[in-house]
Amino acid sequence: MKFGYILPNYGDKVAPQELLEISSVCEESGFDSVWATDHVIMPAELKEPYGQLLEPLTLLSFIGSKCEKLRLGTSCIVLPQRNPILLAKQSAALDVLSKGRLTLGLGAGWAEKEFGYLNADFRNRGKVMDESIALMKSLWKDDVIRFEGKYFDVRDALFLPKPVNRDIPVWVGGNGPTSIRRVVNLGDGWHPVGPDLETFSAGVAKIRGVKKEATMSMRMTTDVRKRRETYIGADNEKRVAVSGTASQIRKDIDAYAEAGLQYYCASINHPEAGEIVKDLRKFSADVIRSYA
Repeated sequence: MKFGYILPNYGDKVAPQELLEISSVCEESGFDSVWATDHVIMPAELKEPYGQLLEPLTLLSFIGSKCEKLRLGTSCIVLPQRNPILLAKQSAALDVLSKGRLTLGLGAGWAEKEFGYLNADFRNRGKVMDESIALMKSLWKDDVIRFEGKYFDVRDALFLPKPVNRDIPVWVGGNGPTSIRRVVNLGDGWHPVGPDLETFSAGVAKIRGVKKEATMSMRMTTDVRKRRETYIGADNEKRVAVSGTASQIRKDIDAYAEAGLQYYCASINHPEAGEIVKDLRKFSADVIRSYA
């Protein structure tokens, strides 16, 4: 089992320098990676929690230049509202600069008004996402790019530099059947948010039935101070949390591990960076070390 930490790069409580300090604590405490969330421009009625947000690739470049061991991940970039060629270029650059440490979590998105502000196609976002992933993989791997699709047409083009391994792992965000299909057809891993054990287990079984090498991960609200109930996310979807005492947390993670979990990304959030650091150290001591 490997562990990542979801950075609080959204909201106005944690300063950029504090995000770097938190990442350094993660590096020292046995976390394998840090992950940054994505939104570009949100409607005023959705100010919380993503109205203010540091762009994830820019932030990860900053952190990656200081923390030389941590892997860097996005959880998740809203792919259909970005130009995939530009995103592939930015990602390849970050991968080269970090010596191959990038993992791209990619999602289809849910905030329709955000798509509208960016002149992106919300109604067809799933189809755009599928084609975008295929194009990005071609850009990273092929010497000469010849790609013809419904939304993108790139012929006899050069795309350099390539990522370190001529590819970047793509983990597909989303909890439903469409995301599972996308993992099978296009992805290198699955990255749902707060799935209950039954949903996660069923998804893993479907993916493993046809694709053995995909990484099974999750992003999970984690509370080392008290037991939490289910909650509703910003996208109005039901989520669960892993929480409570150290033994309760280990028991919950063990159950997901038995269902196929390989990579646990903890979202531990407080208004003050010092409180986050306390909980990260406690999670490391009580949980991460038990899986070493």
